[in-house]
Amino acid sequence: MKVIPLLVSLSIWASNSYAMDDFSAIDKYVNAAKKEMGLPSGTAIAVVKEGEIVYEGYFGYANIKENKKVTAETAFYIASITKPMFALSTLLLEHNGDIKDSTSMAEMFPKQDFLKFDADKVQLKHLMSCSSGIENDALLNTLAFTGNHNLKQRHRLLSASVKNQRNPLGQFEYTNLGFNIASIWVDDFYSQGWQKILSETIYQPLGMNHTSSYMSDAAKKSIEVARPYGLTGKDPTAILTFEKSDITMHAAGGTIATASDLGLFLIAQLNQGIVNGKQVFPAEVIKKSHQQLVSHNGSFLDFKRTGYAWGWQIGPYKGSRMLHHFGGVAGTHTHSSFIPEHNIGLVVLNNESNISQYLTNAISDIVYSILLDDGDANKKAEKHILAMRTIASEEKANIKKWNDIKAKKASSRVMQLSLDKQKYVGVFHHPLWGQLNIKLLKSGAFEVRLGEVSTIATAYTKLDTMRVEFSEMNEGGKVLTYKLKDGEVKGLTLFGENFKKV
Repeated sequence: MKVIPLLVSLSIWASNSYAMDDFSAIDKYVNAAKKEMGLPSGTAIAVVKEGEIVYEGYFGYANIKENKKVTAETAFYIASITKPMFALSTLLLEHNGDIKDSTSMAEMFPKQDFLKFDADKVQLKHLMSCSSGIENDALLNTLAFTGNHNLKQRHRLLSASVKNQRNPLGQFEYTNLGFNIASIWVDDFYSQGWQKILSETIYQPLGMNHTSSYMSDAAKKSIEVARPYGLTGKDPTAILTFEKSDITMHAAGGTIATASDLGLFLIAQLNQGIVNGKQVFPAEVIKKSHQQLVSHNGSFLDFKRTGYAWGWQIGPYKGSRMLHHFGGVAGTHTHSSFIPEHNIGLVVLNNESNISQYLTNAISDIVYSILLDDGDANKKAEKHILAMRTIASEEKANIKKWNDIKAKKASSRVMQLSLDKQKYVGVFHHPLWGQLNIKLLKSGAFEVRLGEVSTIATAYTKLDTMRVEFSEMNEGGKVLTYKLKDGEVKGLTLFGENFKKV
């Protein structure tokens, strides 16, 4: 394998007025931590203070095998950091009089039939705060992963929403669903995609020139997008098989952006909508977006979570009220946070998902320690470097152990099929999930494809079944069970749903 230097870093101080802040501990930590990780994946950092980006750091590679380093112009898929931007967009639409926070789903979709929950009670503010009390796995997975949808299909999926029996209306349960539902309303009301509305209301006014909710814009605008990596495969330097396309970008997690562009978004949060001396957003809209809508009790590593606002987690951090949102899918871990009391904030973007959450957690500790003068940042960096050594070793060991267990199970099973293999291939249709294609490869294995995601089926323990795992969907392994009649395959069940052979 070609040997590539593990990382490269670039640090920029945007203003001499903040030269008193010594950010060298960040570089020291990230450089050393990436060596411990043993994978030269990319990291981009932007630190905000008093209306300016006071530090930028760029480390590692956007594309390892092509030797493309992360730079100030590298965009990352930011996943759920899309949520606070889309939520702010809906508040700006409210400010313009197009919708209200109290607008119900019944009012948003007057021609839609909702038979399994009370659409008169679910309001926009519930959708934007993960407290709608409804669920819809088919809609979530279709918009984020399979891509089997158009506007008509999105409405068909919307009608399949059901009451959440675990968490009723007004109770927090983290989900993409509310943002997805609101985006369908945007598509309807403006007769154009939510992506364009988000660009017109957020990206363009802020001058976020390397930000888009269309993956296709990367090629059109010559934006280099960091490719996704992970430690789960045989070759960690290989790009993961699933990458986002326009059809799988969604309003709860469908944006590419640079660290500095997101820094502008944080400046707007901290300065009542003012960026570079210009009132970009109304101050009252920014203030409302920070208001807690629902309480809950949770945490993610060092970050306590006591409430949720308009796309923002709320909780205490280093003695102050912090608003934050992170994003994570295979090949991505992202961080956006700010502390209004001190007018400071942080963006961290990674194109690796197994260890980067720990890397980012440590970066946050170091950055906010510097900004708040909370302890010796260099000593904290040294502590976190030692911790990363242990974390990386344990994570790799756990991944290997899990892969060995899966390989052992797979090798111990033989696929039990009562018909010739060719009988099991073809196209299978479900009205919500769309087309599922099963193909017999030259190797004799079955490839199962559902829109944009695919996997190789493995044997299960029962006759005429297969085990499939679309790892991108975080669904875990599922049993695919064929339905046979008169020596022919008529359909199958998957995700608890019946697919009919076409």
